This record gives sequence, structure tokens and C-alpha cells, in this order.
Amino acid sequence: MNQELSESFIKTLQLLKIKHEHNFSDRAFNDILKIYGEDGSSSLYLAQKKLSCFVNINPTFVPMCINTCCAFTGEFVNVTSCPLCGEAAYSQSSNIRTSSNIRAPRKVFTFLPLIDRLKLQYNNPGRSAELRYRHNYVNNDEYMDDSIGDIFDGRLYKELVEDGYFTDERDIALIGSTDGYQIFKQRTDDCWVIMFINANLPPDVRVKKENLLISAIIPGNLFIFLYY
Repeated sequence: MNQELSESFIKTLQLLKIKHEHNFSDRAFNDILKIYGEDGSSSLYLAQKKLSCFVNINPTFVPMCINTCCAFTGEFVNVTSCPLCGEAAYSQSSNIRTSSNIRAPRKVFTFLPLIDRLKLQYNNPGRSAELRYRHNYVNNDEYMDDSIGDIFDGRLYKELVEDGYFTDERDIALIGSTDGYQIFKQRTDDCWVIMFINANLPPDVRVKKENLLISAIIPGNLFIFLYY
């Protein structure tokens, strides 16, 4: 019985991978499970919950100003209103059963830690070897002294090495990138994604979707957020 459940769960995870690759909806995922003849022991919720037990990567939701002025963390962790625009940091609602007030952030941004994801990759021998690309990189152009084959031929990387960075072959070189997009058609709300490219991977795979590292999702105006 346990083996049957295990096989069923493996199939569900395989389907979850297909869902991610082809970006079909949660409802479609559960409808396909029904076609497989599942008895209700599997669902998207159960698959994600079980997967979280194996992969310890949890997003952090950080309270922020409704006007994107700042995040309520660090020196602002205990504030009740934005120190820049004066807007309330939290909304209050009452719980009738417990006769208590519930405080909820009016807006949050999502932070996805990088370290846990990189640890998981280094735990895989094949992936760990692939991540040595930076350490093993050699410019193959023998005819041009100043040729650029990758970012590791650039002046900035060489200066960082001279300053004592990247001394360990497992050190990770990251390329930061950010861009905004409109959430709704009226274009009054936008959202910004902060993403990193893992330069330790070979150039032909580092920019593939599955290798991009999204680190933060910030609703609102990123430039105001970073300015303050």
C-alpha cells in the first residue's frame, strides 16, 4: 500500500513539473489528476505541501508601505505608520471568536532566499561539477590578449579577484537584473522582479528559465523603494 502511494506521489510530482514547464492553471492540474483516476489522495495542495518537506525553500513576506516608500524591517520593524509618508503600516480587523484585533500588513514584498537554493544545487554531484565553470574558466582565444570570452575576462571581475574575492572554487558569481511589468490592463499598478543570473554556470545554460534565480518581488515603484 505504501509503495502504491509512493508511486502515485511520484506521478503527481512529475505532473507538477509539467505544470511548471507549460504554465497551465491549478484547476487544469487537478482536472488532469482526476483523469488519471486518482482517488483523492493527491492534489496540487498535497503535492506542494509534501514537496515543501523535501525542499526547504520558503518565501519571506516583508511588510512595506502602501506607497512603496520603504520596508518595515530593520530600524522600521516596530513602526505603526510610514516614517516618510505617514500612511498606516497595518490594517486592523476584529476576530469575533477570540475578541481580539488582528493586525495585517497593508502591502508586502516577497523575498526568496538564495542561499538555501544554492545549497541544494551543491548537494547534487552533477550540478556541483557544473557550478565549477567559473573556477575552471580559461579564455581560449590565444590570438588576442584583450579578448572577452566571458565576464571573467572583464576588468571588474579581475579587480574583485585582486581584492580577495572568489578565492574558493565554490564561490558564486551572480549577475543582478531587474525589470517591471504591468499587472493589469489599466496600467495603474506595476510590480518589479529582482533576479540573479548564476554566472558559475556555462553561458549556454545560465540564462535558461530553470536556472534564473528570482530573489524578490516588489509591488509598486521600485525606484521610490530603492531611493529611500
